[in-house]
Amino acid sequence: MSDALTLEKTDLKLGFVALLDCTPLVVAREKGFFKKHGLNVILSKESSWASIRDKVSFGLFDAAHMLAPMPLAATLGLNGNPTPMMTALSLSQNGTAITLSQELYMALSNKISDWDDSEQVGQQFKELIQQSGRKPVIATVYPYSNHHYQLRFWLNQNNINTEEDVQLVAVPPTKMLDNLSTGLIDGYCVGEPWNSLALVQQIGGLVSTGHKIWGSHMEKVLGVTQQWADEHPNTHRALITAIHEACLWAEEPSNQAEILKLLALPPYLDQAAEQLSKFTPPYSMEQHFSGENVNCPDPDHGLFLIDQMRKCGQIGKQEFDQDEIVHNVYRKDLYQNWIGA
Repeated sequence: MSDALTLEKTDLKLGFVALLDCTPLVVAREKGFFKKHGLNVILSKESSWASIRDKVSFGLFDAAHMLAPMPLAATLGLNGNPTPMMTALSLSQNGTAITLSQELYMALSNKISDWDDSEQVGQQFKELIQQSGRKPVIATVYPYSNHHYQLRFWLNQNNINTEEDVQLVAVPPTKMLDNLSTGLIDGYCVGEPWNSLALVQQIGGLVSTGHKIWGSHMEKVLGVTQQWADEHPNTHRALITAIHEACLWAEEPSNQAEILKLLALPPYLDQAAEQLSKFTPPYSMEQHFSGENVNCPDPDHGLFLIDQMRKCGQIGKQEFDQDEIVHNVYRKDLYQNWIGA
């Protein structure tokens, strides 16, 4: 399809963070989907989401692997000057979890008979906090992330006050394990593989997953600025088409072993991916790269995210047209035009 397009730009630089859900970008590069659509793409590994945000905003990256709320937060100016951003492709669905330190997890294990009973888990965690006499420090990856909202949602659901009972901090995904193992934090909500690796290395235990908390939800997206999209419509379409084909490839069960080999290459997850080849987490993360309602950006989820932002106090009294904002950010129309319903 993109062969018939005159691409405004063919040499692109895309940012990503070392997580399993960067898989579509890695696959698109290593399996030749970018080249198939006339694109020469460099992938740049970044340590933090703030770096991703800034480099896309300032035009240092053409596009990037982003947390689903990031284009919305940037457009609203919640993390600095407003920078209109958008996404025409969801890269993944689900894939997050809440992990506690081994010490906390073992203390909870002595009190919990059924880990699938989220009410029991939450109640016992609250009691454990009260007995300890201190606030556990729990990290999320970025203030404007599903992780942050899911953790707060789970805590509030279990009557744990996010201001008085715990201390919430932000830590880059790749720093979570080190911070947990050294005791700087007592737990975290993060994407894979950083939950599974805590179990593999026996420094933490899994207490819930994002899917169990929220059900199926848009997790990562391909984000671009509105200006870049306006200036490069054909390139944008070719980029979305190439990565969508990579998403389809990545979802095939027969390709899972090769995906881990690709992710284990030094430019990507390196040794972190190698440790996953013989490990299955105790709870399914329900992470998907393709399938029904996986890749189409969902404006309704955008409205849900605005509600979470308001509940967290991230959006003050500012007035804006919510429907207009979410439809400008989560471009379901472009996805349907370029990929199909």
